[in-house]
Order: sequence, then structure tokens, then C-alpha cells
Amino acid sequence: MRNIEDLFKKSLKDHELPYDKKAWSELSKKLDTRNPGASNGVKWILGAAVIAVLVTTYLFVSSNEASKERQAELTQIEDAPADEINNEDLIKAPLQSDLKSTDQKADKEFDEEICCGDEAIVEQNTIFEERNVISEASTELPQPVYREVAIEPRAKDETKSPLYFAKVKDYCLNSEFSYSNANDKSIYLLSPSENLEEISAKESLDIKLDEKGKYQIGTLNQDQEFKEFVTFMVHQSSVIQLTAKDYLDFENGLPELNVQAFSDHPLDWTLNGEKIAQKSNSENFYLFDKGSYIIKASTTDINGCQIADQVNFYVEKNYNLLAVNAFTPNSMDQRNTSFMPYALTKRDAAFKMIIIDPSNGAVIFETMNADQPWTGINKNTGELVEDKKSYVWKVVLQNPEKGESPEYMGTVIRL
Repeated sequence: MRNIEDLFKKSLKDHELPYDKKAWSELSKKLDTRNPGASNGVKWILGAAVIAVLVTTYLFVSSNEASKERQAELTQIEDAPADEINNEDLIKAPLQSDLKSTDQKADKEFDEEICCGDEAIVEQNTIFEERNVISEASTELPQPVYREVAIEPRAKDETKSPLYFAKVKDYCLNSEFSYSNANDKSIYLLSPSENLEEISAKESLDIKLDEKGKYQIGTLNQDQEFKEFVTFMVHQSSVIQLTAKDYLDFENGLPELNVQAFSDHPLDWTLNGEKIAQKSNSENFYLFDKGSYIIKASTTDINGCQIADQVNFYVEKNYNLLAVNAFTPNSMDQRNTSFMPYALTKRDAAFKMIIIDPSNGAVIFETMNADQPWTGINKNTGELVEDKKSYVWKVVLQNPEKGESPEYMGTVIRL
């Protein structure tokens, strides 16, 4: 459509009516024949009409072309991004419109001078009004608004160095807790019950964590509201319960103490601080020497808490193979007619026992069999030893139990 309009415009702009002298002469003769008196008047009227038609056509095409060009300029300005529109563009549009309006005004005056027909004048006024509407619309375009944005100064706190908070692992209830503040201002510890503990600048806080739950470490703002930076949990520890008898059990010939533990986790056992290899929930401990014993069981629960329990036990005298200190070879009670430490009859242990006469240090008896006790006979003479006299006995174990002495000694009296 645009190309067709340009073609019409170009054709009409340079259009001129060809002058044919012969045609004008023939037309003049015909007119003179009909109305000789009006010949000259008709010629002037026809000439003016032709000129009016040409001028009107030229102005109409030019007006449409200018309107379309102006509308394109306005559309281009409206569609352009805000940051691409500058004052020169906004100023330039009204100036071009004013120039065209001035040209149109001159054309209108020229047309009125040449053409006096009512129709031509009305059409020219219509075109002029349309151009005025476009010109007035162009003056209503929004002008860019320039605003000054004040740059707010940074808050004082933002210019300071950021606070440093060390990470904290989870703890178990009743654990000892220590936290150091490396900052130049106070920080705070908030307990699960919302008790606030201040940690001064470059100072440390040492407390006992006696509440389970979430602890928070942070700061206070200007409104004294707490803001957390680091959190950790305090867990309730599981429980181990130990039970033990109040006496030693010698059923197997050993000073045995059985301890039971109630726990869902494998246990680590210690006896007076020395670790025991077993990890079951029931353990037997051999207490050979007189004194106090601490038996402890410990483990780690699901929250990583170390839990433990212990029992204390006191042994009144040293273990000495449960040997008696007297015997009567001629007794009616067969249990008293010979000497053999009782523990050796119960234990499956390799040993050697000897009896010594303290008067001369001679060995008067020896055995390696628990079924062969000493009956009071001196092997050197074959006779009963002197009665009411103490004799020394000694037992050497080849494979003693852990914590057990390999040698035992004592005295026995023949009654």
C-alpha cells in the first residue's frame, strides 16, 4: 500500500497537461459556432477548473503522506525504550510539525487565491483541521521526568568487621561447656529456658549444661532482641544400670564377683581403671587381693553421649587358694584327715605343691595331683610328723588367671 501511495504522489507531483495547439483551435471554433459571445469566458472557466483539480489532488496526497510520516515518527518514539528517548527527540517532533504546519498554511493561502470554488475551500479547510489535530496531539506527548535519587549513607554497623562465631558440636546433659568470644563486643548464650548468659568481648564462658534442648549463641540488636548465629543441642543421655552381689562366689575355686548390666549397646568394662576385653552385659571379675575395687561399664548412645555406671566392692582378705590352717590325720571326719587347698580341687589348673619343715627347711612332701593330699607323713622318714607344729606349704601355678599371683604360701598345723 505504501508503494502505491508513493507512486501516485510521484506521478501527480510532476504531472503537466500537454499543450496541443491544433486541439485548442478546433475546440475554439466549435465554441465560437455555438456561442461566439461566450467563447472567451468558457476558456477561462475551464482553465481555472483544471488548475483547481490539479492543486487539490496534489495537496490531498501531500497531506496524507505527511500525516503518515508524522504518525510513524510518533509510533517510533512511543515504542522506543525509556532510556533511549532523549530531550532532542521530544523537541524535534514539535519543530517538524510546526514547519509542516507553516508550509500547509502557505499552501492554503495560495489555493484560496487561485481557486474560489466552495468545494475546494471546504476540502482545504478539512485538511488543515486534520493537520492541526495531529500537531495538537504531538504537543501532548509525555515529557521525560528526571528525578534525583539520594544515596543513603551506610549504617555504622555495616562498616564494622563481621562478628565471628565458632561452630559448636552437640553436647550431652550435664556436660561441661566452654565458649570463647573473639569479638570486640559482647555476645550471648540463650538456654532452652530462655536464660541469657553474656560472654564479654575477648572473654570465655564456662558453665555446666544442665538443661536439655536447643542452645543458641548470638547478639542483641538495638531493640534488645536476640538474633542467633550458632545453635547446638544438648541431649538426654541414656542410662546404664549395674547390679552385683555383695559377696564373692568361690564355686569354681576362684574369688568371683558377677556383675550384670542393663543396656542396649555393647559395653566397655574396666576393673580399677584397667580395661577388660569382654563386651557382654554380664561379666565375672576375679578379685584376688584384699582391698577396694571399682567395676565400671561405659558405652556411647545413639546421640553420641558417653554413658557409664559403676559398682564398688571391698575384699576383706587375700585369696589363698581357700586353704585351711589345720588338719587331724586321726579324725573321724574324712574331710579333716588330710591337707589340700580347696581351690585346687575345684580349679582345672596345673600346679605343684610342697610341704616344708620349718625347723630344717627340708621338703617332707610334694604333689602335682589334687587327688593326692598330704596326710601328715614325712616322705623322708615315712612317719607322721610331730603334732601341734606348723608346717609351711607352697603352691606354684603354671597358668594363673589374669591378675593372679603364680605362687601361694601358707602354714598348716598337724593336730
